[in-house]
Amino acid sequence: MCDMMARTRRPGTTPRPRWGRLYGLAGLTLAALATIEVLPSSGPPLTALRCGLALGGLVAMAVWARSNRVALDQQDWCECAAETITVRVIPSRRPERVEDEEETRILVLAGR
Repeated sequence: MCDMMARTRRPGTTPRPRWGRLYGLAGLTLAALATIEVLPSSGPPLTALRCGLALGGLVAMAVWARSNRVALDQQDWCECAAETITVRVIPSRRPERVEDEEETRILVLAGR
């Protein structure tokens, strides 16, 4: 297929995942959870806060993965990948609606 050793990518040809943002999100989530652990209080409000922070961190990472899905997909592609990909297009063959043909005949016969 391609010579995998000779990878001469031009800057800007393939999007790169923004790893710094992911690390920042994970770091902020862990720092917030560590800060909450230092608080002396306990009970249902603190448990709800912990769960909310953990869920918020997971949602933020899922949003990051969704926004970087193209870059993550193309990360291991070589330069000739665009030339070697085969795209198969299957056309849809829907049957004509019989009602439309009948309505057209009725309008033609009625002189409209």
